[in-house]
Amino acid sequence: MSKAPIVVLEGFWWSKHEVPLVLPYFQALATSHRNIDLCHRTFRNAEDIEHYVSHIPRNAGAFLYFASHGGKSGLSPNPRTDIPVEAIIEALGRAKAGAISFVHFGCCEMVDSYDRRGSHKRIMDACGARWASGYTREVPWLQSMFIELALVSEIFVPQRKVDGRSFKLKTEAVGFIRMYEQAARQLGFSALTKVTDGEILLPERLRE
Repeated sequence: MSKAPIVVLEGFWWSKHEVPLVLPYFQALATSHRNIDLCHRTFRNAEDIEHYVSHIPRNAGAFLYFASHGGKSGLSPNPRTDIPVEAIIEALGRAKAGAISFVHFGCCEMVDSYDRRGSHKRIMDACGARWASGYTREVPWLQSMFIELALVSEIFVPQRKVDGRSFKLKTEAVGFIRMYEQAARQLGFSALTKVTDGEILLPERLRE
């Protein structure tokens, strides 16, 4: 079986130069999980997203991970640039068929807490993914990083071992939320995934 491809697109955070904060964590994960194929790129604008997304091979089934500042209006890869949600969706639309299976935004407030399902579906429909996730709140960087590493190692990688069968993904996803429910609710973690009998929103309800 081929390695599970993970494409990390990371912003500049607080700097004018590349500061790959999440890369060491994913490199450590790739070292311990030898079945991970890691690709890291720095993005500055929507054109960069479109370029990198369009080069993910057809049917790769990649995990696309965005790491940058974010908010309800979109991504902020550097202090001077904002990328609205509409531009992100347009860029994701350049993905080849089957190129992306998971999309996660490791950014603050990228999910509308009043319309989580709609927020996720727009992302999934744009690139053909069957999983989309992110946060409804401003999140602590390190705590969210731990959730994201668990997401990759406990859901994305295992579901590939059964050729991506939807019922297995549902089992893994529900188990993941049960394991990390308290942290997920406190961080405002939200996900939508396609399964055999439709779609499931995780967790079903967020902490009030």
